Amino acid sequence: MAPLLVLISTTGVVIVISAATSRSLHGHWTTALRGGLAAMFAMTGTTHFVALREDLIAMVPPALPAPGLLVTATGILELAGAAGLLWRPTARWSAAGLTGLLLAMFPANVYAALSGTGLNGEAPTPLGVRTVIQIVFIAAAVAVWAGLRRDERSAPPERRDPARPVVTLPPTHGSAHPSCPGVVMVSRLELRSLRDVPGFLRAALRLRRAFRTSAGAITLRLAASPLAGTFWTWSSWADEPALQEYTRSRLHVGVMRSYRTRMRSSTFHILDPAQVTVPTTWAEVRALTGSIRPDSELPSDRSHAATGAGRTPEQEK
Repeated sequence: MAPLLVLISTTGVVIVISAATSRSLHGHWTTALRGGLAAMFAMTGTTHFVALREDLIAMVPPALPAPGLLVTATGILELAGAAGLLWRPTARWSAAGLTGLLLAMFPANVYAALSGTGLNGEAPTPLGVRTVIQIVFIAAAVAVWAGLRRDERSAPPERRDPARPVVTLPPTHGSAHPSCPGVVMVSRLELRSLRDVPGFLRAALRLRRAFRTSAGAITLRLAASPLAGTFWTWSSWADEPALQEYTRSRLHVGVMRSYRTRMRSSTFHILDPAQVTVPTTWAEVRALTGSIRPDSELPSDRSHAATGAGRTPEQEK
């Protein structure tokens, strides 16, 4: 019963604090459950190594090998899950993992109830009570997962998971480098599923290699947030016909067609350096295309400004 009391009390404390510091509790229920689950799993994970370790080993069904190792492994997973719940970028995945862990460990609860194995010398909790408590734990973990997923999907692009790590590749230069750019293109591409990230990254690297030998290509920069399934590009060209020739190449068209149905969104902006200043930092790219985190400097080509904002390579055909 102690883990349930920790879950309820910690969740309640976070709700009270949220109510005292905010006019609305919208969005705070998920945070409160994250805190409650983190406290609960921190407590139960610790008992796998101290205090109740021998009792927990006795709860492992005889059919399973190496009960001591299993108790150690599940303790580590519980502590890791508790830590993951406290960091928003990993909280949803931690909640999903802990849900699976709770389901995997339930047979030990069944065995303990049927065999009369208790904790700390106390009588074992009846199976019906154990089942209800386990359902509460699983429901709380699923609620955290679902709440974070809902919040992510409903958030505007510029606020969607801003803390997720972003990787920026070194700039690559094309055949026309270091000419003065005649046109710049920035893009943002967001995949529907993380399963497509490795394949799209390989395709992006192939396009990056092709850029080096493309006529009129000057500089290409690539940023990616693998955990968000989002990619951004910044490329400069001698003129717009050179850009169009590249986007109409067999490789580029093939990649775009292959991933068209797997994109949640894609945005391309064609920038004319004759009018206004083009982005020279990733923060400026974020402002133009939405949802990008890095604020590092983009080595500037000293190009200027923007027309054709929002045109895509497909629309240019």
